[in-house]
Amino acid sequence: MTTGAERTLLRLSILAAIALAACGDSGPSSLTGSSDIPSREFAGQELGFGSTGELAGEDFDCAQVEAVRARFSSPGHVDHDEVGLYVYFGGLGEGPKRLRIWWDYENDPSRFRDFRFPAEVTEIEEVYEHRYHGLSGPTEMLVRVELIRDGLTGNCARNRRVLVAPPEESPAPTAPTTPTTTSTASVGPGIASVDNYDFFYSEGVRFTVFTSLTIDGVAVDPSGSGTLKVNLWDDTGTTLLGSRSVAVTAGPQQIALGFSVPPGSYLMDIDGTTVPSVGVSYNGSSFPYQIPGVIALTDTTFGFGGFGWYYFLYDWQVTW
Repeated sequence: MTTGAERTLLRLSILAAIALAACGDSGPSSLTGSSDIPSREFAGQELGFGSTGELAGEDFDCAQVEAVRARFSSPGHVDHDEVGLYVYFGGLGEGPKRLRIWWDYENDPSRFRDFRFPAEVTEIEEVYEHRYHGLSGPTEMLVRVELIRDGLTGNCARNRRVLVAPPEESPAPTAPTTPTTTSTASVGPGIASVDNYDFFYSEGVRFTVFTSLTIDGVAVDPSGSGTLKVNLWDDTGTTLLGSRSVAVTAGPQQIALGFSVPPGSYLMDIDGTTVPSVGVSYNGSSFPYQIPGVIALTDTTFGFGGFGWYYFLYDWQVTW
């Protein structure tokens, strides 16, 4: 059985190899939650990273770090409203450490994202992506990334001005077929596919809804008693749309949710859960799971669905 520490190191090695966007803690630092950076896989996608952004007057003191590289997508965005950021820090020494990213440092310095790494990690190589929503026109923003580590003096930071703009066009929503009757069905892998347990509670499932429906409940497999907190988020993971806290005992069980969901893209996780760990599947999941024209479960929130991984929420019961 794979341990939590081994899975942590596996996640980091996979991220370094195929450059996945990551999730972390949201600022201010006293808050935690899902990332506002969508988890997306970049394998096979050309980001076009330019040179390191050296700006006059930027803070940069990395004397205690052996190697530092920071590059931004060129000409500053990947696709109109998306900006990519590549970072590498080597020779960090053991101990707690995190990366802090501000996506609009000049205008909104109180809003940032922390990405935390285990104490034993001495090398960080990551690709992050941020998508700006609600842009009315081209906008220049100052993106900043900083390494924060116990014992590091000064600011080990890189800044870059990037120009983002609204997408040229947005895909037209698919008009759902007007139902004449109420239907209930199950979607997603069965609870019997659980083969391990995990405690990375901020992970879950991304999904798309094509017609208004209700998520009546899901099946879960906690390893012990406690509170299971299921959260429904928008597709960026920044706006909490609903939450249910349910008392559970050890073993497979169905829990009621009652989330009313209009058409759109969402993610659902169990961040805030107090049980020791929850059942996952590391073998055999195959996205998408779907009821055609109604709902499609498209990936894990961490982007590991393509590796056969599936997190926590099984046998979705939906009514439409």
